[in-house]
Amino acid sequence: MAVNARLRVPPSSSEPHPNASQPQHDSSSRHAGHSHKKKEDVIALCTRVFRPPSTWSVQDVLMFDVNIAPWRVRKFSNLGLSHANRLLACRERRKRRVIYPPNSSVPVPTSVPVSNGDIEELFVNNKYQHDVDRYLYRKLQIGRFLQAADIEILRGTPQQSLSKPKVLLDDRNNASVTRLQQVGNCRLFRGPLNAQELFIELSQDRLPETSDTPTIIPAERRLIYITDIDPYCALALAATASTSQAAFLREFLSKCLSFHPFVGVDIWAPSPDGAAAFALEFHLPYYAWRPMEFMIQDPRKVRRSEEVMYLPIQGHASPSSDDIPEYIYESQISLMVSGIDDWVWTAYCFVDVYFKGNIHTEKVEHYSTDAVNRMDPHSCAKHAADRPVWDPRKYFLRALSARMEQVREEWENSVSLLMFQIDPYIHSFPPSRTKTKTGDLKITTKEAFRWTIITLRKFSNLLAKIIIAWERFDKGEKQYFYNPQSGELADSQWGTYISSIDKDVNHLRDLLGSLKDQTKLFEDMTTNLVMHAQYAETCIASQQSKSIQALTNISILFLPATLAATLFSMQPILPSGVKMKDFLYFFSLLFIITILLLINPSYINTFVQSLRNRQNWLWARLSRLLDRGLIRHAGEDEDSGDEDEDGVELLNLNERNRRTGWRDGGDV
Repeated sequence: MAVNARLRVPPSSSEPHPNASQPQHDSSSRHAGHSHKKKEDVIALCTRVFRPPSTWSVQDVLMFDVNIAPWRVRKFSNLGLSHANRLLACRERRKRRVIYPPNSSVPVPTSVPVSNGDIEELFVNNKYQHDVDRYLYRKLQIGRFLQAADIEILRGTPQQSLSKPKVLLDDRNNASVTRLQQVGNCRLFRGPLNAQELFIELSQDRLPETSDTPTIIPAERRLIYITDIDPYCALALAATASTSQAAFLREFLSKCLSFHPFVGVDIWAPSPDGAAAFALEFHLPYYAWRPMEFMIQDPRKVRRSEEVMYLPIQGHASPSSDDIPEYIYESQISLMVSGIDDWVWTAYCFVDVYFKGNIHTEKVEHYSTDAVNRMDPHSCAKHAADRPVWDPRKYFLRALSARMEQVREEWENSVSLLMFQIDPYIHSFPPSRTKTKTGDLKITTKEAFRWTIITLRKFSNLLAKIIIAWERFDKGEKQYFYNPQSGELADSQWGTYISSIDKDVNHLRDLLGSLKDQTKLFEDMTTNLVMHAQYAETCIASQQSKSIQALTNISILFLPATLAATLFSMQPILPSGVKMKDFLYFFSLLFIITILLLINPSYINTFVQSLRNRQNWLWARLSRLLDRGLIRHAGEDEDSGDEDEDGVELLNLNERNRRTGWRDGGDV
């Protein structure tokens, strides 16, 4: 591949490079849908990150390529770098070699005791010193995961508990600037490593000076493959991470633990001190459906597992006690390619395999059996490890293409098995059937119904999130893989990987559509079943009511005979001379009355209601009459009282006239 297609960190200059001319807008371009400002921003960022080496200057290497080794600098003698400048670059590189302890070039395991708390604090709060409480959720998530590990155990003697190998490490470089050398220079492959051995390997100087350590090959390209990453492996990575990798690694670990799909690119523009970095990552979760003798729990307590609940139906074979049970396991594949440029980068790959047992193709031992023809674990053994890809963007797309195919196959298996279980229920309950047989759909399997609906929704939600994650990447961040001047892919071969990913995502869309259709049908069938059950319960209640009414009627029919027998058994009360015919007459009368009460309850109710209405009318009439009588009596009392008062006043007047000598008709 041509050198000018490689990624290189440029200076943090506000002026664009002379060779970075801005392309003209073309309506037929694949980026025509983006706004003008967004396109300018992307072009500016790509110009900064993807500048060809032919445009480098001495200041570029001194300020922004401080991680470059002296032997690599000698390859660029045409740049005119002096020996003092090379030493300055190496000194600056060593200053930022290890973040624990700060401002020290001594690795963690050999000097300066550092506790777990210090590592967690520096690792979690890296580049977030301004307001650490804002990221408390991340501190709790990663802190709880790392608290099960101890840095002193990684430093100490080998432990039996950490003896299980689960890591592969591949360190190599290409001494040729043009990268025409196919295999490159490789460090000694040590095979499967455990967490303690990983910590020892990562504690070594990655880019040493050849004069000091001529036997150690600089690891410009590093591949780290970990199965079922545990707290000790995570602590080994956190304790040896460089300043340019710590923040990216923290975000990557957080997404890996959260079981959430993501595909994206993160590029940090050069800061005032010259630090710049990038990260390309994807997280692809899925549900693995496996038949096993017993359920396997994740020892890390990170992923969940559950047993499949079957829906037995009459006329269909149901699992017997001799059948192997089936389980659903949460699993995720996470990969991140991160570095300072396209010469010095690291590819992390975390794969969940806890549910696969002791024999499977993703074990670290499987990738190490053939020392001659080793396969690349990041790309799911689809490519040879000794035919390395030196470009980080190409390596990312190749790994994403291989892993997306694997995830698509897992989703197809799980969704198909779930559909196989649901189909008999759906077909046994057609919409045209008005009555459902109780034997076809057992109402007693309510728990299995509830589990099936929950599983359908979980599958649909997670599958939709994976598709959305790729669509966001395809519409936005995929521009970082294009040439900013021409608007085409930086390498035509990358189009093969992108087309393969699009094909798998389209297949996932089809699975999602089928899953949604089946979910709706099953929910409708379940709703109809519930309605049928409610209708059946109503019918049973109505039948019970009718039975109770029949029993009541029978009791009423026997009431006349019982009452007649009771009365005629009272000898002291009955008059003498009572005969059998009297009993029969009395019984017949009571029986006729009872029959009338049973046959004409509506007329009786009407008659009783009329009596009540008549009673109410009489009470109202009496109330009005009483009110009128009281009013009349009160008026008469008032009139008699007025007459008495007039007579008293007349007597008083006559008495006064007599005393004063007045008489009717004249003076005294």
